[in-house]
Amino acid sequence: MTKIGVFSGNRAEYGLLKHLIKAIDLDNNLELQLFLSGSHLSKLFGETINEVLGDQIKPKALIPLSIDKDPPLSMSFLTGEMIIGFEKILREYKPELLILLGDRYETFAAASTAHLTKIPIVHIHGGETTLGAVDDKLRHAISQLSSWHFAAAEAHKQKLLSMGIDEKYIFQIGPMVIDGILNCKSLSKKEFENQLNFKFHHKNILVTYHPETLCIDNGIRGLKSLLNSIKTTDCHVLFTSPNADEGGEVILKMILEFVASDPTKYFFHHSLGQNNYINALKLFDVVAGNSSSGIIEAPLLRTPVLNLGKRQEGRFRFGKVLDVSYEYDEVKYALDLLINNSDLTEKKENNLFRLKSPSLELLNWINCQRLNSFII
Repeated sequence: MTKIGVFSGNRAEYGLLKHLIKAIDLDNNLELQLFLSGSHLSKLFGETINEVLGDQIKPKALIPLSIDKDPPLSMSFLTGEMIIGFEKILREYKPELLILLGDRYETFAAASTAHLTKIPIVHIHGGETTLGAVDDKLRHAISQLSSWHFAAAEAHKQKLLSMGIDEKYIFQIGPMVIDGILNCKSLSKKEFENQLNFKFHHKNILVTYHPETLCIDNGIRGLKSLLNSIKTTDCHVLFTSPNADEGGEVILKMILEFVASDPTKYFFHHSLGQNNYINALKLFDVVAGNSSSGIIEAPLLRTPVLNLGKRQEGRFRFGKVLDVSYEYDEVKYALDLLINNSDLTEKKENNLFRLKSPSLELLNWINCQRLNSFII
């Protein structure tokens, strides 16, 4: 059997990789080696390893990081910690290929370690741009360390080509969330309420807000503007947890305090899980914050999006997104516009169900390539 390593460091990454992970696990020719680290193992950020275990997937190895330390440790320290821990794992399990997705510091550490131990890398969702985050250059570094590239859009393929990567090693398969959407088990509002202990109002907002790591205050000013705008809006709001980046613990504290100010209107979950999150995108009126899900998933589902700040600046939009600065007046005006305009919040049909599964395309490639070699 061919040993295929897959790395995940947080909930969003795992949600996008989940269907590929399951497909590898079910393939008789392949041995899945799932390596988990980052916020999956953090109590502060929800211990989302439980989502993985709930999907009946058994990790091969865990790489704990000191994310929950107080005061928080720097991303550079955690990156070093990840490299040291992952080197031992790769030396023990010796995967023949390592699959990575995205741009986080944990993933960069995994890519660096695999490259130095001569394990070839597949990189998914490379070629993208997020000018407001340190992740932007990390993503490009991961691409340069990788042998094969599976891009979400033509614009991303062109970016990879501009980086000097040979076209024969780039495959455009679409965003990985398509698998989650195609396989989503739809919930009614009542079923969603029962599962998440949420209460729908006549207008409802889903908020995911992460640190803007190239901003001097990590985007705190933008979150304050958003929370103050929500206070004066007649709506119910469901918050999810920020990433475990620099400033994440401050943002989490602000969100939890805001939710506690009126728990009849404001609700919080560390992580919804991919199926519940996709259902939330379908059921809620507006998505607000600065997450990539507001740039990819929500537009694909035609859900109105309010995107704050520069965290996602430069990223290809998969549909309409309303971008605003951190100024309160601008945030409040845009939120009112989206909430009160029925034409904007009316969901329209799309052609997602005509699309192919990115995970199955990747699985077919793995099985074809393994008959030759993963070494270029």
